[in-house]
Amino acid sequence: MEVSDWITIISAFIIAIGWFVTGYLNRVKDIAQKRLEYRMEMLEAFLPVWFAIVKDKAALKQPIIVEQLDEARKKFHLYGRNDENELMDKLIGAIGNNNSQEAAAIFDKLIALVRSRIREELKIDS
Repeated sequence: MEVSDWITIISAFIIAIGWFVTGYLNRVKDIAQKRLEYRMEMLEAFLPVWFAIVKDKAALKQPIIVEQLDEARKKFHLYGRNDENELMDKLIGAIGNNNSQEAAAIFDKLIALVRSRIREELKIDS
C-alpha cells in the first residue's frame, strides 16, 4: 500500500468517527433541550397559583386555584426534583389541614425554590 492509500483510509476513519461523535453530541443536546422544556413547563405551572395567592391569601379556597395547584402538583411529581416534590406535598397537606400559618411558611419556601430553579434552568445570575 502506498502513502496515498493510507491517507485515504485514515481520512475515512476520521470522518466516520466525527460523524458518530457529532450524532452523539446532537442527541445529548436534544435530550437536554427536552428536559429543559419539561422542567420549565413544570415550574411555569406553579406561576398562576403563586400570582393568585400573592394577590389574595384566601385564593386557596377558590376552586380554580385548587385545580391549578393540582395541575402544578402533577407536573412537579412528573418532572420535579425530590425537594420540590416534598415541599409541594407539604403545601398540599397544610392546605388540606386548614393550617394557614404552616401553608404560608411552606409556600414562601416553595416560591424561593421555584424562583431559584427557574433562574438555574435558564442560567440567569441572581
